[in-house]
Amino acid sequence: MRYKQFCALARAAELLAERWTLLIVRELLLGPRRFADLKAGLPGMSSSVLTKRLNALSKSGLIQQSEWEPPAASTVYELTRNGQALRPAVYELIRWGGRFLFPPRRGERFDPRWLVLALSACARKKDAPQHAIEFRMRDGKREVAIHIRGGPEGTLVEARSAASEATIRVSDPPTVLEMMAGKVSPSDAMRRGRIQIEGDPHIAALLPQFFEAGSAAEKIREPAGNYTPGAPDGL
Repeated sequence: MRYKQFCALARAAELLAERWTLLIVRELLLGPRRFADLKAGLPGMSSSVLTKRLNALSKSGLIQQSEWEPPAASTVYELTRNGQALRPAVYELIRWGGRFLFPPRRGERFDPRWLVLALSACARKKDAPQHAIEFRMRDGKREVAIHIRGGPEGTLVEARSAASEATIRVSDPPTVLEMMAGKVSPSDAMRRGRIQIEGDPHIAALLPQFFEAGSAAEKIREPAGNYTPGAPDGL
């Protein structure tokens, strides 16, 4: 769609405002993806629409294709430099969207990997606790690990497993957002059966200090009690 307006916001909307486009960008901010990976991560989107959106993003110079070396030997889509430049804007949208996130709507799907972006969007930019915490959660047959490390330069969030002083095993992933915001303490979440803590519980209790006060997390208003693992997207 072209708005025929010499306006930077209109130009951005031309590139990104089509349905599903921002969610494709979200998936690629988590790393290169094969077509099948994108299709699996965006249930409800047809293959033809996905192809159309990928072609448009490629034509706009926001994504490109590359080849993985054997044994993977796959063609993947990845963000270009201009595509990666969307990261701060996406983080701002995540923080803003957090105002309207809870309560979860019936039938909504949740992918624990999305927490990497949500946590990164709200991460402290400096003076975070000099400790490491790891989240582990099940997503179907796979286990997802998210590593959080703090220090003078702020909080780093990564989708990987690494040495940590406390490991929080989560049965209800949206609870992570509540703990991040300080709405539910790790000890309360553990008593309610939402999490299990391995390692130092005092380090786990520091979790809110890894994130910015006044972020989207602070605006969470209701408990994350309606999450259904693997539920369909409902679109």
